[in-house]
Amino acid sequence: MHNAEWASAILGHPFPGQHRVTWPDLYLLHIAAEAEPSPPPPPLATAAAARHRAERETARAAVEQAYRQQVEEWEQLAAGLADLGVRAEVRHNYTSHRHLDCYRQGGDHIYLLDDLHIGRLQRSAGRVLCFTPSRAKDLQDFPDAATDGRPPTCRACLTTARRITTRGAVT
Repeated sequence: MHNAEWASAILGHPFPGQHRVTWPDLYLLHIAAEAEPSPPPPPLATAAAARHRAERETARAAVEQAYRQQVEEWEQLAAGLADLGVRAEVRHNYTSHRHLDCYRQGGDHIYLLDDLHIGRLQRSAGRVLCFTPSRAKDLQDFPDAATDGRPPTCRACLTTARRITTRGAVT
């Protein structure tokens, strides 16, 4: 037997399953399978599979578009910070209390390579943009720069970067 949709079309009523089909119906399906050894694919299942592929493709395209927007925004923020005289790069926090040996969780931060002094906001080189004394315990170790081009994902870093780059230097 080929599939339930094919069997339903042969029998003229819904296929109840291989264990619940009657002997005459089973024999009819056997004759049909011998007469048509390679039937066309089932239209309902084929249509459902095509619909699922289209939905997956749409979802994948949406994820790619969102990632491109994040990368573009990071490039603009990095350029804005450079205009303020501050070089920055993306680094992952390895001292977070949510970071275990084989489990990586948390955001990628904006790591400052130069001192930042804008109004009351002051961050020294070697710190992340979202650094505060109360968060110092969880923001200690940022060993390597992200070389794969990923954008920062720390919401506090991004909010601060947006605020200082759009408003400009307030000295």
